[in-house]
Amino acid sequence: MNGLKVGDIVVRKSYGSDVYFKIVDIITKGGGKSVYILKGLFYRIEADSDGEDLVKQDSRKASIDIEKNVRGAKNNMYRKEALSTLASRAGMSLFQRLSLMPGRVLHIDADEEFLNMCLKHYKEHRIPAIGKLAKESEQPAIVRGLLAKYRPNIVVMTGHDSLKKNADKNDINSYKNSKYFIEAARVARSFEPDPDKLCIFSGACQTFFEKVMENGANFASSPGRVLINALDPAFVSQKIALTDHRTVVTPEKVAELTISGSKGIGGIKTKGQLRSRYPLFGYR
Repeated sequence: MNGLKVGDIVVRKSYGSDVYFKIVDIITKGGGKSVYILKGLFYRIEADSDGEDLVKQDSRKASIDIEKNVRGAKNNMYRKEALSTLASRAGMSLFQRLSLMPGRVLHIDADEEFLNMCLKHYKEHRIPAIGKLAKESEQPAIVRGLLAKYRPNIVVMTGHDSLKKNADKNDINSYKNSKYFIEAARVARSFEPDPDKLCIFSGACQTFFEKVMENGANFASSPGRVLINALDPAFVSQKIALTDHRTVVTPEKVAELTISGSKGIGGIKTKGQLRSRYPLFGYR
């Protein structure tokens, strides 16, 4: 008996102990063998593992490491975005700057801690946002109703996902939750066909990127089947919400603000959602 229990922080030896996970469930299979269900603490990955592959970690040290990574990710994004924002608003009057209205975000997440982290980020940047907690499997069924109720400019549908080790990346059955992110994107796009009126982000770690994009997303993860950061979906939303609606944002510009980069986030050219409360005063 290894003594591991739900709530413990662990790493996987077979993957070089590179990612912190929390044990969220323990399933007993035939012969009394235990399978541990894991969710990433900093990355949007879900996995399962034998107990023999897991090493328990000190939760305090893990929290410090994760907080350090979050600060580093935000500082990197702030530096890059600050230069872009200053350049775009050069020459604007104080009145014009105060009248700006960022795009509205509806953020649907399967992870409560990650959802709160993203909502805090939106608040720091004065981006109006509604957060809803829903399992990946529930998101396709609820997104249309939420879009009708809140009428956002940007919708994020995310949580956890993973690609089986050494599996065929072109087979939907190789992925943990990609089928739900694909369907959620399809439903959202059927609600609003114009990609410049509703910007859709869908996906998590290692998600089947091409299929999500085929079903109507503006941005999705993960072109390189890599892990994406907990805040990456919020960074995508921020870029669109704070970019002038007459300006086109390229996927390259979005990817450079994220932690996972172009291997983690891809998409199409998309117009921003920043407008003015008083368009007659020279900023529409």
